[in-house]
Amino acid sequence: MSDSEDVVEVESCVLGTKEHWDSAYDRELDSFDETGDVGEIWFGKSCLKTMCKGVSQLPELNKETSKIIDLGCGNGMTLIELSKLGFKKLDGSDYSAKGIELAKRIMEQEGFNHINYFVDDITDSKIEQYVYDAVLDKGTFDAIALSEDRDRMKQLYKQHVEHILKPDGIFVITSCNYTENELKLYYTSPQFEFIKNIQYPVFSFGGSKGTTQTTLIFKKK
Repeated sequence: MSDSEDVVEVESCVLGTKEHWDSAYDRELDSFDETGDVGEIWFGKSCLKTMCKGVSQLPELNKETSKIIDLGCGNGMTLIELSKLGFKKLDGSDYSAKGIELAKRIMEQEGFNHINYFVDDITDSKIEQYVYDAVLDKGTFDAIALSEDRDRMKQLYKQHVEHILKPDGIFVITSCNYTENELKLYYTSPQFEFIKNIQYPVFSFGGSKGTTQTTLIFKKK
C-alpha cells in the first residue's frame, strides 16, 4: 500500500505557496507595529495551550536540556507558550523571512530572549543531522500538502524530520486537514512509531462526533 492510497487530499491552493505567507506576514508585521497584535494563531489559543501542555508532560523531554524546534514556526506563538511553561532550548524555523521577523518582535515584546529563530527551507535546509530531541509541527504539514508539488514535498518533509531528529526523539504533529488514521498511515514506518495523541474537546454534529484538529506524537526509532 502506498502512503497516499487511503488518504483524502485537499485541493492545492495559495496556502501552499511561499508568496502567500510572505504577503500574510508582511500584513501582520504592519498590524503588530500599529497595534501589538501578534496575528493569527493557527487552530486557536485553546488548541495551542492544550498541545503545549501535552508536550510539557512528555516524560521523554526535559525543560532545561531538551532541544526543541518548531518547523514552520510563523509568528512563533507555539514557542512563546512553551517558554511560559519553562522550556529553555527552543528553535523556530520558517521559510518566510517576514514570519521570522514577526516572531522575533513578538519574542521581544513577551520579554524572552532565549528562542533562536532562523530562516530555513526544507528544500535546501542548513540544519544538521540528529540535532533535536523534539520536532513540532502545528499546521506546517497541512500547508505543504496544499502545494502543487504535494507528493514530493510531503516525502521531503518526512525525510527532513527524520534527518534532524535524534534517535528516540519525539515528533509532535497537529493537523486540521488529516485525521488521526491518515496521519498514522503516513508517518508510522520503520523510522517512526506512534506513541499517543493529545486529547481535545469533542463536538457532536448530525449524530457524529469529532474534533477540529488532531495532534499525534511519534517517536523516532
